[in-house]
Amino acid sequence: MASTAGFVKKHVTDLAYQTREELGLSPFDRLDPLALAEYLAIPVRKLSELRDENPQASDYFLTGDPGAFSAVTVFRGTERRILHNDAHSPGRQASNICHELGHGLLLHEPTPALDGSGCRDWDQVMEDQAQWMAGALLVHETGLISALRRGQDVVDIARRYGTSEDMVTWRINMTAAYRRARQPVRR
Repeated sequence: MASTAGFVKKHVTDLAYQTREELGLSPFDRLDPLALAEYLAIPVRKLSELRDENPQASDYFLTGDPGAFSAVTVFRGTERRILHNDAHSPGRQASNICHELGHGLLLHEPTPALDGSGCRDWDQVMEDQAQWMAGALLVHETGLISALRRGQDVVDIARRYGTSEDMVTWRINMTAAYRRARQPVRR
């Protein structure tokens, strides 16, 4: 993948829209992250399902500090699995799961969770790509611009796509959707 952000965003967007089409979704349809995970053969588990195995850690992330953990992809050999925090709102869970599925669609290799000093480590480029993928999977630009032209607000659009208001606002800002929605429709 080329290093320029524009190419990366276009490539990631094209892959997201192709994936939506493979699932039979139009730009106006809601994507079900669990249906996509099943299609990609990536098992997804809820953090609450691990309470019996590790109640202290599960309870901390579910009730003590739910914002400290969203989701993670773990590998068993070459098989990906996703663990996500089901204490988050349904819209946020959709974003979290699609972010992790984005890593899979982009064939991101596993990386160590911690660096040599024991600090959290991540590849910011891969994280940005996965975030862009999640947004494009969940909120198609064509549907977003159409909704804005019809006068729908962020709350309505989030409800329609089954995602968070934060995700819709981010997509509006990142795709210049308000500006584009005000432009005349070309026929």
